[in-house]
Amino acid sequence: MQGMLIGAATVAVALAGVVAVLWRRERGSRASLAESEQRFRLAMRHSSIGIALVSPAGRWLLVNPALCEITGYSEDELLGMSFQALSHPDDLDADLSHMWKLLAENEPSFFMEKRYIRKSGREVWVRLTMSAVRQKGEIRYLIAQVEDIHSARMAEQALSESRHQLQMALSVGGVGIWQFHPKSGKLVWDERMYELYGVAPGAEGDGTVDIWLNRLHPDDLPALQERLQEMMVHHRELDAQFRILTPAGELRHIRARAENITRGPEGAPLIVGTNWDVSDEQAMKQSLAHEKERLRVTLNSIADAVVATDEKGRITFMNPVAESLTGWREAEACGQPVDAILRLTSEEERATVTNPIAVALRGGDVCFLREGSILISRDGSRYEIQDSAAPLKSATDEVVGAVMVFRDVTARRAMQKKLRFHATHDSLTGLSNRREFENALQHAIDDGIGEQNMLCFIDLDRFKVVNDTAGHVAGDALLRECARVINRQVREGDVVARLGGDEFGLLLRNCPSKRAIQIAERLIAALGEIRFAWKETLYDIGASVGLVQLDGNLISVEEAMSRADVACYAAKHRGRNQVSVYTPDDSEASRRHLELQMAAGLRESLESNRFLLYAQEIRPIHDGAGSHYEILLRLRDRNGDILNPGAFIPAAERYQMMPHIDRWVLTQLLVTLSDELAALPELNIAINLSATSLDDPTFIPFLEGLLEKTSLSPQRLTFEITETTVVNQLSSASELLGRIREKGSKVALDDFGSGFSSFNYLKHFPVDFIKIDGSFVRNLMYSSVDRTIVESISEVAHRLGVQTVAEYVEDTVLIPVLREAGVDFVQGYAIGRPQPLNALFEQLHKSAGHGGKGKLKLLASRD
Repeated sequence: MQGMLIGAATVAVALAGVVAVLWRRERGSRASLAESEQRFRLAMRHSSIGIALVSPAGRWLLVNPALCEITGYSEDELLGMSFQALSHPDDLDADLSHMWKLLAENEPSFFMEKRYIRKSGREVWVRLTMSAVRQKGEIRYLIAQVEDIHSARMAEQALSESRHQLQMALSVGGVGIWQFHPKSGKLVWDERMYELYGVAPGAEGDGTVDIWLNRLHPDDLPALQERLQEMMVHHRELDAQFRILTPAGELRHIRARAENITRGPEGAPLIVGTNWDVSDEQAMKQSLAHEKERLRVTLNSIADAVVATDEKGRITFMNPVAESLTGWREAEACGQPVDAILRLTSEEERATVTNPIAVALRGGDVCFLREGSILISRDGSRYEIQDSAAPLKSATDEVVGAVMVFRDVTARRAMQKKLRFHATHDSLTGLSNRREFENALQHAIDDGIGEQNMLCFIDLDRFKVVNDTAGHVAGDALLRECARVINRQVREGDVVARLGGDEFGLLLRNCPSKRAIQIAERLIAALGEIRFAWKETLYDIGASVGLVQLDGNLISVEEAMSRADVACYAAKHRGRNQVSVYTPDDSEASRRHLELQMAAGLRESLESNRFLLYAQEIRPIHDGAGSHYEILLRLRDRNGDILNPGAFIPAAERYQMMPHIDRWVLTQLLVTLSDELAALPELNIAINLSATSLDDPTFIPFLEGLLEKTSLSPQRLTFEITETTVVNQLSSASELLGRIREKGSKVALDDFGSGFSSFNYLKHFPVDFIKIDGSFVRNLMYSSVDRTIVESISEVAHRLGVQTVAEYVEDTVLIPVLREAGVDFVQGYAIGRPQPLNALFEQLHKSAGHGGKGKLKLLASRD
């Protein structure tokens, strides 16, 4: 028993010892675990990598500050979230897939790069390592390590983009890359290099420098080999340009850049370089060089001066013409302010003129051609110039300089002034001419409201005596003397002009009528005192003056001049050396005024083609002869009324308009209507000519020119002149009509019998027709004298081989009497009234269509 107790005690002691030992062991194990946990927590808190404990369901159990900093959330916020809430949507599927494998397939861990969405919404790249902690085969929790790799990832992405951009640039720019190993002599080309040199990989010499040297232009090879040697020996960079010849024979310009580098631990030498095609660039440079040379040659050879400046107005270029005008050489002027070289002033020298370059630089606008500038050369010479300037702009539209172009217009300006003077002044007297005077008169009429302006018309008396007896030289000298006398009598501001011939005009500004009469009388007295001596002969002259007040009733220069002419005519009519003031109630002045107005409108009527051609039948008295017609002239006025010749012919004759009217008639018949007249083969034309046309030396060439143009033969033409013209201008008439007859045309003599010596000169002046003056025909039934004269004219005419025409046959009872008197043709209202020429054409064409025949003659007349 005691033994058993001892044994039991021994067991108890032993158990107690065991228990004590076990307790001490457990106590030590707990201390070690607590210490391990404390170290883990410290390591987790102070780690620069985000660390977290995650439940298998994905909830954050424990997070460290580094993870909070990476995500931007606080610890409490993260503990209330799952890792799925932080994951980028595009990365969530891959993350869950890895988690599923970790949980289901007993994998110890997984690794991935993914993106979290920070609290701010910004993406952040992280490297995630997830490990599972298992106990008894079950996962108690997951340990997540999160490393911020955002900066590295962004740098990698930027590097990738840079590499891509570089590759794109090399591809787009056509840059080829090559490597050369000096020790082995191996040359490596990329694909673009083969394209540049026009060879294919594996071609002869591929992999060696021969493939490159064989393509080099022979002229560029020595220099390039020298540059390569320097680069390899002295380790310098290579930057060279050379030419190659492709196998296809194409010449290309290549730009090469290369440098020495070392590679590997042993520092093996390696040359890396690039090539690219610069043929287009070289062609452009050559084109620009050629263009620059052409521009330089052009600027140096043109007649204009050219100056260029920089943006500060300092000269950068001058061509030779600019050097000549300024007196500065380009080398001296370059870099100096433009105002120091181009000294500009106005024509009056009152102020310095702004240089157009300054205008162009300041506003960036083109300063177009300016007039009135004077350039003062370095030696003081003065040049009148015309200048312009334009800014030079960069690609960004910034003004980087300016160009000025100017030319010497001194001679041209002098010529212009001379021409302007001659255009406005009379070359003989130096006074204003008619045109300038009329301009001044128009301004006076327009601006004369409230002012008393007077127009004075001066016509010299007895000037024609000097001109005809002493000659035109004496006449010109007398006109110059008269101009000086008139100029001395007028006031400052008045306008004196020579209007033509021996007529002068005077515009008296702000001058009452009484004062104007006094000035006019003083002028007459001064001109009357002139004693003009020429070749031992003494001449005296006088003057008649007409005055017109420029009041509100005058609306045109023509009306004012017409009134002044009428007033002057009235002064001459009253005995010359008189002053006459225009008054509308003067009957003689009114008639004269109407005549002047008619004459003034005749030229406008010609230009407007308002003259009309009419025709009147001339019927043969005896059987066998064909009817013919006389062309009569009419005028349609502005109101559309038809005027007879008596209304405008006197004015046309007085004011020398008849030559113009004659030419119009000739042009209408021989040019405009020639085809219609030619369509009537039996139609003969006789055209009346005025006395003033016979005196015109240019008329014969004009008529001969028309005869060359017309489709009518000269044999079908007859030209008619009056007996008075033959008597007064026998010489000129004989010459003209003699040349007409030489060409085969005929001559008719109008108004025969009105002169005193008709039969006497008829034998010396051969004609084909004579028209008996109407004064002998009207009273033929009641006057035996008239009948005897008509019979005598017919008898003499027939003996000379001339046919006769009786005019103004107004009654049919005259026709038998004229037949007995031997007259061949009759004309007048008893036969037919005048009709428009177009109507006659229609009538004749209809008659021809019905087989009608007969000889037709047209006599172009102004009756």
